Amino acid sequence: MLVFGVSQAQSPRKIIQFSGLIVSGDSAYGTPGVYIFVPKEGRGTMSNAIGYFSMAVLTGDSVVIKSVGYKEKNFIVPYTLEDKVSVIIEILEDTLYMPIIEITPWPTERLFKEAFIALQLPEKEYTNMHNNLNEQVLKRMMYNMGADGHANSRYYLQQQTLSTENQYFSPTLSLTNPFAWKNFIDGVKRGDLKKTYPNQVIPDDE
Repeated sequence: MLVFGVSQAQSPRKIIQFSGLIVSGDSAYGTPGVYIFVPKEGRGTMSNAIGYFSMAVLTGDSVVIKSVGYKEKNFIVPYTLEDKVSVIIEILEDTLYMPIIEITPWPTERLFKEAFIALQLPEKEYTNMHNNLNEQVLKRMMYNMGADGHANSRYYLQQQTLSTENQYFSPTLSLTNPFAWKNFIDGVKRGDLKKTYPNQVIPDDE
């Protein structure tokens, strides 16, 4: 009887108020809609909109924390001389990877092969494809295309830099620049005017 009384005094099971905050991940706010219950006793509660909960339990109870999309967690209510216990419980996300499923209109592989072999594409689509991918047409579209945002921004920065460099000089005209004329004459002698440039479209009959 003495040993029984000592053991009861060391670990008394009493009713306490168990409360706390349920958090998940790096969020600074609580997680709402989490079930906190004692399976053996059939009682429990749910965390509110900010993740807070409060319920009456017995010391030594095994409390289950469970929510959809999160891993289940167990918490043992410690033996304490206080009338309440407050905790912060972190739950981890439970990610489930499903295998890839490909949905096709053919129930079997044999039917798919038969449908693929019997497939007949219209010739008109091939003609339109070749016309749209014509090299000369694509070149004309590329050379007639306006400058994009990157080209406009680069041109603006170049003009702004040139204006800053020449702000203390009088404007010059290239027609009166002897160095520009020398470069032009040298280019004519080299035959630069007869060269074909990438942006030049040569007709098919030439």
